[in-house]
Amino acid sequence: MQFLIFVIFAGAMYWFYYNFLLGYRKKNITLTFDDRFYSLDEHVAAIEQKLATDGHSARYLGDRRFEVDGKPYLFLERTVSVGGTPTQQTILEQQKK
Repeated sequence: MQFLIFVIFAGAMYWFYYNFLLGYRKKNITLTFDDRFYSLDEHVAAIEQKLATDGHSARYLGDRRFEVDGKPYLFLERTVSVGGTPTQQTILEQQKK
């Protein structure tokens, strides 16, 4: 019985980690680049270029806010460990109008 509770708890924690901390929610746009960006201007330019190649119309509004396909998004960045290597992850979180 304790093992079953542990498995359920571990599954719930994995789900929480995957969906909330890494930004893989339904309306979010998650990008992982090969390069690490230290300047906000370079990072914004890379986001706009990546979204354009993916077929989205993207516009930077300033103050870490984007408009992608007419919908407002907030730009977040996180450093996550992928295989023991720190990786910069870009999350565009959809905002309510």
